[in-house]
Amino acid sequence: MHTLSRRQLLRTGCAAALGLGLGIGRRTSSSAWTTATPGPTPTPVDPRALEQLRQDLTGHGQVLLPSDVGFADASAPNNGRYLATRPAAVAVVEDETGVVTCVNWCRNNNVTPVARGGGHSYGGFSTVDNGLVVNIGKLNSVDVASQPGAAVVGGAALNENLFAKTVNGRYFLPGGTCPKVGVGGLVLGGGIGYNTRSYGLTCDHLTATRIVTADGQVRTASADENQDLFWACRGGAGGSFGINTSFTFQLEQVPIQKVSYYRFDYPAGAAADVFGTFHEILQVNRPELNAVAWAQSVPNQDGNSVVSRGQFIGNSNLLKFLVQPLLDLKPQKQELMEYDFWTLWQQKLTTPVAAPHSYGDISRFAKTAISSDVIAKLVDLLAKCPSRTETANGSIYSLGWVGGSIVNKYARTDTAYVHRGAMTLLRPTTIWPNNAEGSVAQELNDWTSRVIAAIGTGPYESYQNFPNRDIPDWLNAYYAENLPRLVQIKAAVDPNNLFKNPQSIPTQLTG
Repeated sequence: MHTLSRRQLLRTGCAAALGLGLGIGRRTSSSAWTTATPGPTPTPVDPRALEQLRQDLTGHGQVLLPSDVGFADASAPNNGRYLATRPAAVAVVEDETGVVTCVNWCRNNNVTPVARGGGHSYGGFSTVDNGLVVNIGKLNSVDVASQPGAAVVGGAALNENLFAKTVNGRYFLPGGTCPKVGVGGLVLGGGIGYNTRSYGLTCDHLTATRIVTADGQVRTASADENQDLFWACRGGAGGSFGINTSFTFQLEQVPIQKVSYYRFDYPAGAAADVFGTFHEILQVNRPELNAVAWAQSVPNQDGNSVVSRGQFIGNSNLLKFLVQPLLDLKPQKQELMEYDFWTLWQQKLTTPVAAPHSYGDISRFAKTAISSDVIAKLVDLLAKCPSRTETANGSIYSLGWVGGSIVNKYARTDTAYVHRGAMTLLRPTTIWPNNAEGSVAQELNDWTSRVIAAIGTGPYESYQNFPNRDIPDWLNAYYAENLPRLVQIKAAVDPNNLFKNPQSIPTQLTG
């Protein structure tokens, strides 16, 4: 690895010493918060009430029951782990009025409403047992023409919908990489991707949102109206405060210069050196560089199980200089080229849509480079992953998008997204087929727990857009010192906890 003096030439500030740096900010308390005792389980939904909902939605949507054609497609989560979840019904709404109708009906009938846009909640929170899935998929409009440099996006618009309206234009929204993921879920939990380090989080570009709250009111939340709710909608995650029907964003100008891209593929034996070197590079304070590194447990004849790739707002010569330590590790395959911004996104940075499968992710933010001892443990665990096929395996990612001076221009309490000051996001992830034996999932999830234990115990922070029901103390992990304010806002706008899921914001805390 290269010396400290080389890093000093490149960075504009002094990075922290190497070590395990997972505790990013102060806790509000040394003890964990716990949610208040949950209320009683709702009784089965009265068929007569469902018939009334069907009538109330006339002209604004339709009701699908489990026996109806289209019910599964309208309610099934993307994550196959939760396919057994069965809502009482699905309301496929046509407009905002339909959303209001559903919320009022749920409140009056003691039924839990859950919004489904893209359906990609990692924790399966876009569906619910014995509740009402409010499928807002038709609220997917994107308007970028009314006001230059701004976009008004429907509550269920997908990344691909927004991309289609901005591609080859002058403006773009720093967002996610998966075409089928909803913009709403992305922004409500923060929003990271290959432009975050250069331009900021998706939620940092939100200027207003319309949200149907538990009382059936449509509220506009912005810097001028319902400011507390606006604060909560920038990192407080979806599913707690209401159903967002639209979002207004301030866009960024597309860079006029060429944008450079690199991808280096290494054999499995290089994993420790790649992670260590990658974290060294991340300590260089260059917001133009957005990069990741990952290693996967799949055996591959080409040896391409370890990869680093990234985007750089600038020319390829400077990018090569910045990533030279990775080149010194002699990748088996290497690509380093210049593109115009939109060509790069269309050809390299958009994540392909995967076939339906099950997955588990647990994330840990790190504010400094992890130690060589921890890296060695992680690489050893990769070698011992219990499943190593193309469709059932484990990976460890280091997402270097999440920090830097642009993200950190906001303080930790300026928005509900608290994870300012991070260097990278460590993310063990597992995949397996939906029809795999139960032991496959269990072994992979146990492996994930061992990876997290190797990274280190608390205090730690996790990304709320990668929710996992196995995360202990998830309230502190997702929200840290912003949790008390989120609870106050929840109690104000939804005092009876109409909107809830296994990891939603509670109306009060104990402990």
